[in-house]
Amino acid sequence: MTSAFSGLTNALAALNVQRYGLEVTGQNIANANTPGYTRQRAELAAVGPATGVAALYATQHPNGSVTVSGTTRLNDPMIDVRARTEHGDNGYRQTTATVLSSVETLFDEPSDHGLAEQLNDFWNSWAAVANNPGDLAARNVVLQKAASLATSLNQSSANLDRLTQSVAQQATAATLEINTAAAALAQLNGEIAVATASGTNTNALADQRDSLLMQLADLTGAQTTVLANGTATVSIGGQNLVASTTATTVSLSPANQILVGGTPAGPAGGELQGLVDSLTTALPGYAAQLDAVAAALANTVNAGQTGGYDLAGNPGGPLFAGSTAATLSVAVTNPAALAASGAAGGNLDGSVALGMSQLGGSNSGADAAYRSLVGTLATDVQRAVQQASIQQAVTNSVDELAQSSAGVSFDEETTNLLTYQRAYQASSRVLTTVDEILDTLISHTGRVGL
Repeated sequence: MTSAFSGLTNALAALNVQRYGLEVTGQNIANANTPGYTRQRAELAAVGPATGVAALYATQHPNGSVTVSGTTRLNDPMIDVRARTEHGDNGYRQTTATVLSSVETLFDEPSDHGLAEQLNDFWNSWAAVANNPGDLAARNVVLQKAASLATSLNQSSANLDRLTQSVAQQATAATLEINTAAAALAQLNGEIAVATASGTNTNALADQRDSLLMQLADLTGAQTTVLANGTATVSIGGQNLVASTTATTVSLSPANQILVGGTPAGPAGGELQGLVDSLTTALPGYAAQLDAVAAALANTVNAGQTGGYDLAGNPGGPLFAGSTAATLSVAVTNPAALAASGAAGGNLDGSVALGMSQLGGSNSGADAAYRSLVGTLATDVQRAVQQASIQQAVTNSVDELAQSSAGVSFDEETTNLLTYQRAYQASSRVLTTVDEILDTLISHTGRVGL
């Protein structure tokens, strides 16, 4: 038989449920600007009347009420997966574009003081010697221009080396950040598993988990699977990084290959892969092209010099020592030792010097090699920046989709506040009314009717 006090019970349950809804809404509003927070919603469920066969002549009373069946995180798992994928690609593209742009700043072209202009000045200085082979001042200018070329190539090589070291340090720092995030995720997996098993609300833990997963996606392009109990498994390049409460260490081999637990990982993504690709492909490639410029300069100039004769009529020798951008130097210190003549004893002949002045137009000379370097770099930078810009736009678009479902809308939360407030007021009114009815019933009859 239903108790007359069931109305009080129902009204009290309604008050508690509406209050909980208000609390959840207030929490959403309070965390509207909290990074990584996912909007939540109180899920309400009706509690039906008790079932059974009523006793003869018994009066049936409604016994329905309301309860909170759970608190849902309003994220879209499919969008979350796509967002992590796009963030991994974006981390890779942005890192690649940044590194290549840094390389471009090392070669100030076109410029009045760049290597291209210095090469041009060097060849022009030989033209002055060809016009007056016996002029020591003109010969000395050639040595000065040669020294400037060697110094510029040395500095460009050193700058490229410093940039490579900086990128390597960034890659090492990225591995430390990855390992820290992986360890935190493994610990969080344990907390989520325990909370899920005990029926505790895991929404706050899930927010922390998703933030760590996004961080790992940015850094590594990690592949993630969220299990039914809320824990996450993460892999990089086919190798497990986090499984349950175990995190594996990420490191770099001496050859700058990504290792997960000491095992080489396949191509991944994210910031780390962008840094690794720069260290293993892009930067060594530009260094090799710069060395090719130095080698072409040394080979063509030295070939011309050793085939000519100096001011004293002696056979000429190499003008440059070294064959790489880092080692190139001027081997001649006496301007009279420069070979300008093409005939033995013909110290006033300038045929070799004239030929030297025309080397700038050679298809296999230093100028052509340097134009190839600058052109390749410009193309690579333009392509990388364009790809990074496109990927950033795609990533922003996906982030907006995720925010539309998981982000807090003040308009919507204000509406919810009014809804719960009105429901709370109505429940309170029901409670007051039932109380008044019971008071009247007790006062006039001395007993509570059934």
